[in-house]
Amino acid sequence: MITPGFDSRFFGMGRWSGQMAPEEGRRRVHRKAVWALLAAPLVSQVLLSHPGASYVPLARSLLRQLMLPAAGQAMGGLLPFAARAQESGQEGLIRIGGPFQVSYPGAIPGDDFYLGGGGAEFGTGLLDNPKVVFVKPGSRAYGMGLRIGDELVLAWKEGSSTIFSEGELRRMENVDQALKEAANSTMYFGQPAPQGLSMQFTARGVAQPGDPAPDFKLAASTGGELTLAELLKGNEYLVVFFRPGSRFRGGDLQEVRLFGKATRALAERGATVVGIQIEPKEALARQAQSLQLDFPLLCDDGSVARAYGTYLELEEQGPNIDRKTFIIGKDGTIKATFVDIGYDADKKKLANHVADVVRVLGGDPVQAKEDMKTKSKSVGEMLDIAIGKQAPSPRM
Repeated sequence: MITPGFDSRFFGMGRWSGQMAPEEGRRRVHRKAVWALLAAPLVSQVLLSHPGASYVPLARSLLRQLMLPAAGQAMGGLLPFAARAQESGQEGLIRIGGPFQVSYPGAIPGDDFYLGGGGAEFGTGLLDNPKVVFVKPGSRAYGMGLRIGDELVLAWKEGSSTIFSEGELRRMENVDQALKEAANSTMYFGQPAPQGLSMQFTARGVAQPGDPAPDFKLAASTGGELTLAELLKGNEYLVVFFRPGSRFRGGDLQEVRLFGKATRALAERGATVVGIQIEPKEALARQAQSLQLDFPLLCDDGSVARAYGTYLELEEQGPNIDRKTFIIGKDGTIKATFVDIGYDADKKKLANHVADVVRVLGGDPVQAKEDMKTKSKSVGEMLDIAIGKQAPSPRM
């Protein structure tokens, strides 16, 4: 989504340089186009707060209710009707899947929020949007509705022609640092620019740390059905990982294998594991048997994924699940949320993720990575397998 007149060459991979582009190559976005872009997210918010809308202030899973900053002040009086919307008693409804704006008029404190992602090769995939991996309660961003799992789709500096498009953000290396440096700078491409940054996010409704974990009862690879309470019984923690399953290119067993190898390290921290995916239970039973898993795989129809904020639909695949992991305590509340694993994560990134789960639980991530490595067999073991004296190990 490149703004007409915006020349992405001078952003490279989107990294903030603070240096002036060559005069003959620098282009400026037409002022009307800039104002149109700035108005779009706020208009969306105002429309969502219309008294005739069917939305009501519910829990995190559907809507967020919060006070929007005065639109007249944020937009210099461009949208005076937004102030009237605030007075209607319907203000501040942010629809899950809808846009909302977070603006900083000055420098962004480094620990207000953190973004993960970026660094995509092409920047054309919707699943490559930078995601919020942490937001500080009580911060400006938190007060404006930002939550873990929300996705950044646009950023711009007020009072200048500086715009970071969706594609730029997806490709941007060290996206969190780059945007905060841009916000904190008073110069851009050699031109004066006020401190601050405005950002448009998409609300994803991901279950947050401190939330009660959404309950479920799902068919299991072990037979019958399992509930959240049954999985938590006798354990300090439950690690729930959502994965795309067979809808993912290549079948998507790598994450299952790695969690299978890490069960000992997790058990030492009082944690057990369960995987959730949109799969027939017969297929999950075959997977669990072939991999000799010590934990169940659960069959979802998409409803549990929606409750946790991991459901998605892809044009070429239909109903699907994004790759996210949650640690749930024995009291039934979410203790940690991992949203930046990556739908297309490779084996190395998945291994790092599983080790990070172990680390958050207080275990040894280095040892966990050792456990996840493929162990070479001795000549004697290979001969025993060849003559049938020893059964081959599952393909972990």
